[in-house]
Amino acid sequence: MEMVLAFLGFLACLISLGYGLYHLVRYVLKKEKRFSKRLFWPLFIGGLVLLFTGAGLSEPDAAAANAEKKYSALNAEYKSLTKEHEELEKEYKSVSSEAKKLKDNTEDQGKLEQLKKENSELKKTQKSLKAEMKELQENQKQLKEDTKTVKAENETLQQDKTKLEKQLKEAKSQTASYHENTGNPSSNTNKSDETKTADTAEGCDIKGSKNGIYHTPGSTYYDRTTDPAEMFCSVEEAEAAGYRAPKR
Repeated sequence: MEMVLAFLGFLACLISLGYGLYHLVRYVLKKEKRFSKRLFWPLFIGGLVLLFTGAGLSEPDAAAANAEKKYSALNAEYKSLTKEHEELEKEYKSVSSEAKKLKDNTEDQGKLEQLKKENSELKKTQKSLKAEMKELQENQKQLKEDTKTVKAENETLQQDKTKLEKQLKEAKSQTASYHENTGNPSSNTNKSDETKTADTAEGCDIKGSKNGIYHTPGSTYYDRTTDPAEMFCSVEEAEAAGYRAPKR
């Protein structure tokens, strides 16, 4: 499925680029303007989305395939060791039966001792094989857990990728609508702030509120007017600008 998505994305990008190149050549040779942006851009962008989606989905699956490959190799090794263990068990039984037969034969004491040594070595080998088998079983169990973890991580990554793509589309649409519906009010605000700062620096401390009332220092509402529309150096200047004194 991931390869199909990647192939479709690559094919869409190739078609859109061929379409654009074809109309570019026609425009250069015949000065014709029949290029359709409504066909070119959706096809090109959709192809890129399908291409990257297919590539992104194939990466987590590679980790799962790797784990499955390791599991298969260890499972084959486990079966091989099990077979060797069964053969050693048969050999051990055969040696034990021969040892029992040689117990009553005093002439073959040397052979009996040799068989005992071989029997002891076989026991050690058997013990070592059992330890290896136990280790392989633990590794097999761990590999199964790793495979489950990788698959779970794969699903989580796919869900996170879908959420991120959705959030990216929403952010792009919100940014576009914001730029369309709003202007650039920052310049007016900066100018107003610069005017207020300059007036305050010159000692003009009479505040003109947005309601058209001026407040002198020490008046009732002077400290409450924290965002004055204008600053004046005298009462006459404020009244000339259309502001009036407060009623109380």
